[in-house]
Amino acid sequence: YEKTAESGSVRALAFCPECGTRIYAPTVGDPSAFFGLRVGTVQQRDRLVPKRQVWCRSAQGWVMDLGAIPAFADQDVAGTPMKPR
Repeated sequence: YEKTAESGSVRALAFCPECGTRIYAPTVGDPSAFFGLRVGTVQQRDRLVPKRQVWCRSAQGWVMDLGAIPAFADQDVAGTPMKPR
């Protein structure tokens, strides 16, 4: 499926043939341009360290400071918080 991005670039959206989840989106005709990958669809996501964030203009104010809130190893929030990294 191809769509025109806000920038005017045409993006080719690729989907999983089994479930329909969007997986990636390259810019049509420009292999060196931005390549969007849905990290949740990749098994090796622990090796994909972010280098930049995009679409931050629409982010909630709190999202840029997630390190400032308590973090827990699992859903048992009554347990001991994890130490900051």
